[in-house]
Amino acid sequence: MREGDSRGGERGSLMATLEAVTPVVRSFRAHPSSLYQVRQFVRAQSEGARLSEEVTDDLLLAVSEACVNAVLHSSSRLVKVSWRHAAGCAEVVVQDEGVFHRRLPMPEIDGPSGRGILLMMAVMDEVTIHEGSPREPGTQVRLRKCEQVD
Repeated sequence: MREGDSRGGERGSLMATLEAVTPVVRSFRAHPSSLYQVRQFVRAQSEGARLSEEVTDDLLLAVSEACVNAVLHSSSRLVKVSWRHAAGCAEVVVQDEGVFHRRLPMPEIDGPSGRGILLMMAVMDEVTIHEGSPREPGTQVRLRKCEQVD
C-alpha cells in the first residue's frame, strides 16, 4: 500500500468520525453587524475544542469570508453557522437562503474584493460549496481544518 493510500484511509475514517458528531448550530441576521457575533461563536467553539491559535485564526478568516459573501450577495434574512469537531479537526458550515452567482475576480474592476473563495481555499484543508440556484435557493459552504500532525 502506498503512503498516500494509508493517509487517505485515516483521513476518511477521521471525516466519518467528524460527520458522526452532532453540530452546534446558530443562526445570525444576514447583516454586517452580525459578523462580530459569528466570529465570537467560532472562537468560543474553537477554544472549547482546544484547537491551536493557528487553526483558530484560519477558521475565523475563512468563516468570516463565507459569511461576508452570504451577507453581501445572498439577499438572505438569516445566515446559519454550524460547528463540529473531532480528533483535532473542525468543520464549519455556513448556509444562506440565496442563489450562488459564479464569477471570476477581476482586479481591475473589483479592486481588493472578490477573492473570498480563493482565500478560504488557501487557509482550509477542504472547502466545499453547494451552490444555491433559482430553483433550489440556499448556498452552503463547508470548511474543514485539522491540526497539523508532525
